[in-house]
Amino acid sequence: MAKNALIFADGKLGVGLGHISRCRALQAELELLGFQVELKDTQELEANLGNILLDLIAIDSYVLPLKSYEQAVKCAKVCLFFDDALRLSYPKAILLNNASCVNFVKYKEKYPHHILFLGSDYRLLQPPFIEALKSPTIPLKQKVQNVLITLGGKDILSLNKPLIMALREAYPHLNLHCITKDSTLAKQGVKVYFDLSAQEMVDLIQQMDLCICACGQSLGEILACGIPAIALEVASNQKANLESFSSCILSVSKSYLLPRDSICNQVLKYFCILTSLALRKTHQKCALEILNRPTKWKESLEKIF
Repeated sequence: MAKNALIFADGKLGVGLGHISRCRALQAELELLGFQVELKDTQELEANLGNILLDLIAIDSYVLPLKSYEQAVKCAKVCLFFDDALRLSYPKAILLNNASCVNFVKYKEKYPHHILFLGSDYRLLQPPFIEALKSPTIPLKQKVQNVLITLGGKDILSLNKPLIMALREAYPHLNLHCITKDSTLAKQGVKVYFDLSAQEMVDLIQQMDLCICACGQSLGEILACGIPAIALEVASNQKANLESFSSCILSVSKSYLLPRDSICNQVLKYFCILTSLALRKTHQKCALEILNRPTKWKESLEKIF
């Protein structure tokens, strides 16, 4: 009999798109092991936890209170909680932070009785990004022409417009693309996208010469597609992910503490540096080496189930 699982991710309340993306990737991993999986918004958690005992409940949230996690462990044989910042004193469960530079010591100190899935052994990419990663490497062009800006579903630092203006002024030849709900950017000659499927994201990213992104899930997805990136740490919980890819990106750390002008100036500086095809090729090669390392999802989940 197939095992059943519910995954809850911040969608309506989330500030970025990465929650949904990495939970869809987890869904794919579980389905490979024979689970029947449903993915729902965290706002639906309470309504979906009834008297039926599930095999697995997974939660990916930056906003749910502790009581929601305590309720979940009563309704499942095993729970898995995403945690990027040692946020809560979770009830006993699997805790997941898959940044390769995660602080193992801090997690073991705070959660000595939990099962810890830590580091790049537990990388999560949706199947289209894995396929892109395994495909022949995209040849990079001599000239940077197409640039994608993707800073999360809500662009919490309001950087899209300032970055577009700065790039337009410094490099008027660029074709600018942006993943955003703000359709007004199209009036500035920017090609706007939103609500793309994973395959549509892969197809879009692989048309780019360079991406400017946040340091969440989208960073790994962009690098898996073979495209170099300038990464902005738009929230403090992205630090470990930034550090995980520090050898193959140019990044603006702690962007959430910096004035917009300072961020834009740093991005322009990095853009100039990345006009070097040799450097972009070096970054591409390094990123693909990191992402092609094997994961432990199958063996770890099989031990538990």
